[in-house]
Amino acid sequence: MNNSLSTQIRNNNLKVYLWITILTIIIGVFGSLISYYFNWGLTGTGSFLLVAGIIDFIAYFYSDKIVLRIARAVPLGKEQAPELYGVISRLCTKANIPFPKVYLLDDNAMNAFATGRNYTHSAVAVSKGLLQKMTLDEVEAVVAHELSHIRSYDMRTMAIVSILVGAISIIADLYWSSNIINKAQEKDTSGITTIIGMILSIFAPLSAFFIQMAISRKREYIADAGSAELTGKPKSLASALKKISMDIRLPKHFSVSTAHLYFSSPSTDSFIDKLFSTHPPIGERIRILEALK
Repeated sequence: MNNSLSTQIRNNNLKVYLWITILTIIIGVFGSLISYYFNWGLTGTGSFLLVAGIIDFIAYFYSDKIVLRIARAVPLGKEQAPELYGVISRLCTKANIPFPKVYLLDDNAMNAFATGRNYTHSAVAVSKGLLQKMTLDEVEAVVAHELSHIRSYDMRTMAIVSILVGAISIIADLYWSSNIINKAQEKDTSGITTIIGMILSIFAPLSAFFIQMAISRKREYIADAGSAELTGKPKSLASALKKISMDIRLPKHFSVSTAHLYFSSPSTDSFIDKLFSTHPPIGERIRILEALK
């Protein structure tokens, strides 16, 4: 394993632990505030920390199953797609990773994604549209992109991040939809704890969202480079991106929470799209790939 890949894997692992820590701290602070308002004491705070631990456990060990269920992916056997299995086998040998589970998305949109917490629990899902509308070289390039995510543990990082970001957003929504703010104002005349709770409920999910977007965009460039390295055909990946750029349809069961996992997410070059998109602009990805030899 080369030094750059080892560094990338180490950084991704650190991000997972950092996000788990951030979630636990946020839930702990919310729990302390709520326990203070309702006089639950340390028992209430401890209960919230237990909930944080359960969410962390589910995010780490079951994120792949959750993502595949959301996308309604179904297992794809070797007899159903022998050419695809041959492509994946060659690429896995070159990448020095185990053969992943293979799933099919019953969708005419051209897309794919990878998920799983480690090499032995990894999965690659490809859409029916991708297999039908792309050449074998283009399919190979897209699959190599997804396998690059698996090789560097990107899929675990982003699957866990998406679940933790979602949990932070849910907690913030619960805070605003409850009567906790009113109770806080009645109990705390100084308003300090109320202000802390309000700031946390606004900026925690917002900050988490933008960090998620930044991490997601950066890893797509790296996975594109990984595909070019594994196949030696960067222009095949550029060609696949061009085809996708002309098809504005989203996958049937596309979800905002899983958008970052897909090979491509339709967007424009507008400032708003660049700010909120989970992927870099397709045009920029194509330009970089076509410049490679």
